[in-house]
Amino acid sequence: MDVLVTGCDTDLGRTIAESFCDAGHTVVIAGSRRDDVEVAAKELDVDAIVFDGTDPASVATLHEQVPVHLDTIINVPAPTWSGGDPRAYTLADRAAEWRNFFDASLVSAMLTVQVLGDHLHSGGSIVTVILDPPGDGSAGAAVKAAVTEWTAGQANHFGIRGITVNAVAAGRGVEPGYEGLGSTPPSVSEEISRLALFLTTPAARHITGQTLHVSHGALANFG
Repeated sequence: MDVLVTGCDTDLGRTIAESFCDAGHTVVIAGSRRDDVEVAAKELDVDAIVFDGTDPASVATLHEQVPVHLDTIINVPAPTWSGGDPRAYTLADRAAEWRNFFDASLVSAMLTVQVLGDHLHSGGSIVTVILDPPGDGSAGAAVKAAVTEWTAGQANHFGIRGITVNAVAAGRGVEPGYEGLGSTPPSVSEEISRLALFLTTPAARHITGQTLHVSHGALANFG
């Protein structure tokens, strides 16, 4: 299976890419921070692409850089916002925070799929990752709702070609005070990687348009 994993200039992106490599798939990794992407590519012994998923002109270059036929696209967000203590944000800081979250988590995924959708084989899959469980009324919560709705819409669009489209999100079980159902629960990155990998297998062909959570077994209303 030929797989493109974006956001591989983050630890999560590299973990997901590694899980697909370990499963025997041909992986191409991508990200905007050249040094981080090239280090990851060397460690995983895979090809790498450097592009900015929030810049339409940069995303357009993927046509020439990505294999003509893909089986899977994994969209991993790579937010760059680091505004410090939210309690001290100015109005401009708040606007920058929200725009960065939307650009990194939704706009980048939308543009990537827009450009590469025709590269996907019939029967392929698209998985978009949603980061840490967001607080009520936060930028993260708004982004999660938007990604969920976009995912459902894309499932309808790509379904005519037999392509599944799903989102994977970190659930409430990652919060402090919950140790998981097992004695040594896997990390959130490992859980997300396992679920993303499962969603690309024949066993998951019946799942599309969904936002699925990894949570160490915690219920949605935990805490």
